[in-house]
Amino acid sequence: MNFEEMNGIQYGSGIKTVIYGQEGVGKSTLASQFPNAVFIDCEGSTSKMNVRRLPKPTSWQMLCQEMTFILENCKSKNYGTVIIDTFDWAERLALQELCNENNVKSIEGFGYGKGWQYEAEKIGRFLDDTDRLISAGINVVLLCHAVSRKATIPEEMEEFDHWELKLGNKTTNKIAPLLKEWSDITLFLAFQTNITSVDDKGSKHKATSCQRVMYTTKTAWWDAKNRFGLPDRLPLEYKSIAHIYGAEVLQNSVEKVIEKAEKIGIETAQSETLADFEEITPPYQRVQGIPDQLADLMESSYVTAEELEKICSEVKGYMPKGMPLQNYPSDFVQGCLIGAWEQVYAEVLRNRIPF
Repeated sequence: MNFEEMNGIQYGSGIKTVIYGQEGVGKSTLASQFPNAVFIDCEGSTSKMNVRRLPKPTSWQMLCQEMTFILENCKSKNYGTVIIDTFDWAERLALQELCNENNVKSIEGFGYGKGWQYEAEKIGRFLDDTDRLISAGINVVLLCHAVSRKATIPEEMEEFDHWELKLGNKTTNKIAPLLKEWSDITLFLAFQTNITSVDDKGSKHKATSCQRVMYTTKTAWWDAKNRFGLPDRLPLEYKSIAHIYGAEVLQNSVEKVIEKAEKIGIETAQSETLADFEEITPPYQRVQGIPDQLADLMESSYVTAEELEKICSEVKGYMPKGMPLQNYPSDFVQGCLIGAWEQVYAEVLRNRIPF
């Protein structure tokens, strides 16, 4: 049996993300900025936010059905990221279903810790099922609350506070590791207080400021991880991690265009850059009859109406072939073109042949 070897980074798959942090630090706000995000709001925390959301699940089965709905309708509804807010509230639904299925009043009713093992198996199957979304290019984000517990390490005798995922006390040793192992990136969001001395001896201090940060690497004081070479600490802003969740790096897209051109006999230089590519773009004519915001984006990127129409109809199948850009529904233009311009532009580059 022969296997074909593949090299390089694999693009096109979604990213498995766990975000947890203290109350009010901004977990939902950060997640809402992910590409084409839709929430499954298990606790109602986004009720005052202008975000896309599915109905609040009232059962574990309904939660799973909503995940399937997102997978089946990701293209027609332009879903790019599904966010479960929060997973510790979703866990309650899993526990309730286990109790109902086995006719027990509580998870302790199974005896000898069996109920907690059954829950770990149910959550494990759920995480396995998210691979269907990941393979379809949809990011899966699990938001969790954080809890501080006392911990020790072998080389130290004293206890210290350790921040971890807030799951049931008796499930932490089972469920939290599942989520961390499943994820490509686990972010801990926290308030960082800056302290300064107020006397010459340095014995008195006061808090001078407080800023929100996110930690990307595990330490003795919190759980975190990432597979993208991120700094240990970042400002709590989506732009700090946007390059991970956006479309492929633009230069990489241009290189693919060059490679495609070479295959059909168009001579290009290996050192050709994005600036070189733009120089061979024909004079641009601003598109009329569309929102100014979209027209500005197209003009600044030298994207034509014909190119957008090709992407929306022939490549993605969102719109009928032959429908002019001026007739596209306003909600589609706002949400799928203007709101996701970075991804749209990358798709244009992938399908553009330089002349």
